[in-house]
Amino acid sequence: MKGSCIGELGPGDSIGTGLAGLLSGAVQYVGLDIFPFSKKADLNRIFDDLVELYSQKESIPDQHEFPGVCPPLGSYHFPDQLIDWTNFNEKVEGIRTELKKDELAGQYVMYRAPWMSSGVIRESSLNLIISQAVFEHIDPLRETYKAMFLWLKPGGFASNIIDFGSHGLAPFWNGHLAYSDWEWRLVKGKREFLLNREPLSVHLAYAKEAGFEVLHVQRYYDETGLETNDLAPRFQNFDAEDSKTRSALVVLQKAF
Repeated sequence: MKGSCIGELGPGDSIGTGLAGLLSGAVQYVGLDIFPFSKKADLNRIFDDLVELYSQKESIPDQHEFPGVCPPLGSYHFPDQLIDWTNFNEKVEGIRTELKKDELAGQYVMYRAPWMSSGVIRESSLNLIISQAVFEHIDPLRETYKAMFLWLKPGGFASNIIDFGSHGLAPFWNGHLAYSDWEWRLVKGKREFLLNREPLSVHLAYAKEAGFEVLHVQRYYDETGLETNDLAPRFQNFDAEDSKTRSALVVLQKAF
């Protein structure tokens, strides 16, 4: 993390993950979202809470506190050996000053919402891009993988958690795949985005097409959903792996 520039797609109502990255040693964080959700959050309070957690070297919340969070970690102890404590207090004050401004476009924190093109970030400027339950919402999907590849430096990584569930739009975790295309248009209504309903195999294909090497894929299965023949016709040809993949961790790398 030391000296790295990190980006996040869809931070939502908090850029807390990015702020934690800065406290860990990153030199810049760039957050991209469709709507400026984070502007409604009390970022100063969130940051102060994070500083306190780091200063006290608090343990990471585990599966007992957040049982649904994936992937599980090998250790939940505070990762002291991974933190760059050099000039920590001075950095905290610099970040705190930036968070008090209306526009987040400083040395440490950049926030772009909405972002509409890959040109919003310089090519080959990021070491790491992260997202948490975002890529299932993105449309156009192929273009976003291409943009992410452009933003990363050679050797840079992308780590994405993708949630393939129905997000409460159906009584079954895969129930959103039972809607025909016209029914789905009714469900979506006037919302700019909802779910793209693409399986993991499509995400991996787009990532490889963009130029990424797929370093790691961890699938999390759920076989309690609707049977294949209960899905809309165009989703009945999912392969056996895709049909039971409820979420996945995907780690990608841009070659040197």
